[in-house]
Amino acid sequence: MKTTKKPKETIYKNRIKEVLVQRNMCIAELSDLTNLNSSHISRIISGQRKCISLPIAFKISNALNLTIEDLFVYQNTKQQEPQTEE
Repeated sequence: MKTTKKPKETIYKNRIKEVLVQRNMCIAELSDLTNLNSSHISRIISGQRKCISLPIAFKISNALNLTIEDLFVYQNTKQQEPQTEE
């Protein structure tokens, strides 16, 4: 039986660093709030990690009291079919 893969959502950019600066927080504090490794958070902030799991996105957004949509800008990696005009 063949299974179809769901399209991945790729992070185009994030506002984590901007929010941390506004709140005078450091990555270590966010790490403590989320129980995520600070180097993992750093890779997300720098853009080295383009695809992250939904639970991790929730942990970060909840720790900063923001919605995922407010914190991450993403794009669907599935190619969209061109629309034809009728």
